[in-house]
Amino acid sequence: MGCLRWTSRERSAARALSAGLAAGVLLLNRPAPAQVVEADARTSVFIEPSKTSHMNVITPAVTVSATPVDFVTVHAGYSADIVSGASESKKAGPSVVDAVSAASVHDFRQVAAGGFVLHRGHTDLGASYAYGTEHDYRSNTISATAGTDFFQRNTKLEFAYAHGFDDVCDLALNSVQAPTARVALDESKGCFTSDKTRRQVPVSTDNFQGAWTQSWTPVFATQVVLTGSVQHGFLSNPYRSVVISSDGTPAQEHHPDNRARGAVALRMKYFIKPIDASVGVGVRAYRDTWDIISQTYELEFEKGLMPWLRIGVTGRYYHQTAAVFWSDDYAGGEPLNGPRGQYFSGDREVSPLSSLLGAARVTASFHGRPGSRVGHLFIDFETSLGATFLKTYLDNFTWSGRAPDDTFAMVFGGNVTGTF
Repeated sequence: MGCLRWTSRERSAARALSAGLAAGVLLLNRPAPAQVVEADARTSVFIEPSKTSHMNVITPAVTVSATPVDFVTVHAGYSADIVSGASESKKAGPSVVDAVSAASVHDFRQVAAGGFVLHRGHTDLGASYAYGTEHDYRSNTISATAGTDFFQRNTKLEFAYAHGFDDVCDLALNSVQAPTARVALDESKGCFTSDKTRRQVPVSTDNFQGAWTQSWTPVFATQVVLTGSVQHGFLSNPYRSVVISSDGTPAQEHHPDNRARGAVALRMKYFIKPIDASVGVGVRAYRDTWDIISQTYELEFEKGLMPWLRIGVTGRYYHQTAAVFWSDDYAGGEPLNGPRGQYFSGDREVSPLSSLLGAARVTASFHGRPGSRVGHLFIDFETSLGATFLKTYLDNFTWSGRAPDDTFAMVFGGNVTGTF
């Protein structure tokens, strides 16, 4: 069956969007003409060691880009999520006891992407397409990117747009039911087949991004990033139900069909030449039409130990308010809990929360040249290993009055990049 919490429907859509959008933006920093082919293989392992709703996700990915002639780069990529574990399928608040139920989660998601970037002088124009599949979701993404640098390449402007048109699986009966009478999907069997008990519900997403990167001095640079997103369609999790009455009656989670998002981020990086290290600071502010407001503060430090070896650490604090319709107990009373209009949710990601993230990585880079390649094969070769630890603090989210124990997660990853 599909995943109940690791990815909500909008996160699945965002994942497919980023696969197409990021590829084009990253390739705007094209390699030198001598670097004809670049291959990048990476994988990560997500572990959530909860006693009641453990989750494991393995994510292998590979990307290959080639510049057969100076004015064009083509790229293709593939990534997958192998998901296994357990997750709660029914959300109830303190007024309903013993309503917690867990469901086994097994899913396999994969995204294939490809595209090109055209180069002319200091300007790059790109386009790409990505197609993603999983048991209960189909995603299509087209994206376009543009970038240029000037003032002796000290100033760079980048713009990107992506449109996603997806389909999510749901019970066919829900199309004629009132939201309070809809039943949550129990499994993905029959999705995207001729099964008359299933239906396909569309989801569309438009993402916009603009970035200004400025090198003020040889050791100090800043970046301002503006992002926006507009979503329309089935934005709930079809597997999750919410108890909406005191007798324990559940209904499928019901979110608004529209959501607009906006964010601005500022990043600064300073290179400390005497110790061969850099310090980075970042802040980000976000708001959407569900009335979620968030702020993010990030600090990173990277140090060169040897000409070919670097280490880096990152710390991040995140805080958000709740969606306007959020309640921990839709069957409870006012004023703290109770109904908040026509919508109801069991997704803790729309509840008030904060999180602390810590990460560390080590990177080894080797540079060769034609006639003296690294390992007799690569012009450049880089490999890295990293670990990330995430702790989430929930201010107003319980399972029948009990605090969740799945608030800690670990991610371990590595990648290898070679330029031929």
